[in-house]
Amino acid sequence: MIDSADGSQESKRRLRNAVIGVGVAQLYAWGVIYYPFSVTGKLIAADLGLSVEAAFAGYSSMLLVSAVFAPWVGRAIDRRGGRVTLAFGTLWAAVALVAAATARGPTGFYLSCALLGVASALVLYDAGFAALVQVAGRQGRRAITYVTFLGGFASTVFWPITAFLSERWGWRATYLVFAAGLIALCLPIYLAALGRAPDVIETAGSADAYGHPDDETPLEGPARRGAFVWFATAVAAHQLVIAGLLIHMIDAMRQAGLTGEQAIIVGMAFGPGQVLARFAEMIWGARFPALVGGRISALLLPPALLFLLSGSMNLMLALCFSAALGMSNGLMTIARGTVALALFGRRGYGAISGDLALASLFSRAAGPLILAYGLERWGLTLSALTCIACGLIGVAAMEFVARIAASQRQERRATIA
Repeated sequence: MIDSADGSQESKRRLRNAVIGVGVAQLYAWGVIYYPFSVTGKLIAADLGLSVEAAFAGYSSMLLVSAVFAPWVGRAIDRRGGRVTLAFGTLWAAVALVAAATARGPTGFYLSCALLGVASALVLYDAGFAALVQVAGRQGRRAITYVTFLGGFASTVFWPITAFLSERWGWRATYLVFAAGLIALCLPIYLAALGRAPDVIETAGSADAYGHPDDETPLEGPARRGAFVWFATAVAAHQLVIAGLLIHMIDAMRQAGLTGEQAIIVGMAFGPGQVLARFAEMIWGARFPALVGGRISALLLPPALLFLLSGSMNLMLALCFSAALGMSNGLMTIARGTVALALFGRRGYGAISGDLALASLFSRAAGPLILAYGLERWGLTLSALTCIACGLIGVAAMEFVARIAASQRQERRATIA
């Protein structure tokens, strides 16, 4: 499964526990922080006397707050380690969910969204990746892949759970149950699975290698800065489209000619698409440089979006669209962690991860607002063309990253020769 950085049985056991533990905790955290709003948003709006648009503005504000705090969280993980940061973040997330459950008006609701934004920065993927890299050493790429594979089931598991609990007990009680689960499940996992301090972890591996020779040496100097800018651009363009379509999938499918029930079925195909792509990365990913997965994830998006231009869409085409979208997002989620690891190295990875999250989260906050405006004012076709343009920007940016990395590798080989 996963080998340790130093090969000892004890290190193997600790790494295996860390990967499984963080994977389960990420699945739960995504399921109770990020995904419930798709189910509870309208219920919250009706309960608090808000318009649906105002309620979803709270969701966008959560992402914006998360973006602002992400770089700080990444640097905190570099300094203090993932155990302290993620444990504290889990407690914070529980408090934020309690604040949401007890909100009695718009002020309390928006405050809880801000608290959830900080929680997202503290405990979701980018923070989890940074914590894993400290533990996994040279196995960082594989560890990230396993964790995202588990996390890919979050929507599949928690959308129906959220719907069931909200219908049975109401959205407030549902959020309280979720808060209790964070304390009972995630907090003990982080305290037990992420036990080593950063200075000890740094000695676990002797080199920055991640499963393929092309990933062994981080970029330096101007190449490093240029690659970061282009990679952040690729991630941001991709997330702008994905975030917008995930929130407005049902509306977009209705405009494409499907019924509401069919649109929900289409949305459910997104999760299996993610998991399928991550499973493929688990099986074959180590044979290729991390950048190959990043380039494939970017290249999958524009063709998937072409389905939206097919006029009156039938259910089979729509399922293919949703699954392809999920595959693209599944690979990009991995690439955010593994490509950054290959390009920039393990030291200071938390800071790099946080800076990338800043670009990604701003895009995820803007995407739903932009697509809502586009679907309302422009219709599906022009909105789809705008999404395709963003996808092509992501493809171009990822190709620039690949060229920069290849150029520096050639320079190093020439120097050695």
